[in-house]
Amino acid sequence: MDTSRLRRRGPCEWELPASGRMRVPGVIFASKELVQAMDDKVAEQVANVASLPGIVDASYAMPDAHWGYGFPIGGVAAFDADEGGVVSAGGVGFDIS
Repeated sequence: MDTSRLRRRGPCEWELPASGRMRVPGVIFASKELVQAMDDKVAEQVANVASLPGIVDASYAMPDAHWGYGFPIGGVAAFDADEGGVVSAGGVGFDIS
């Protein structure tokens, strides 16, 4: 992944600032080496999740994140049902949901 669009917040915490349709920022928890080894699709999917109605705080990706079906595998997000939040089976993967 290209880290130039990420803001480093700590040794293993990277922020994808909210832009465009994103309602909240994205946060990736991983070492620099792991982030650089991630496919650029992970950042794209973190941004897509950050654009969903009702998302709370941020769209997160864990150190094992890799691209999935809309939601990155290793992605985490919370949604407020009163704000039009969603429930997505893609958040846990179609293979185990």
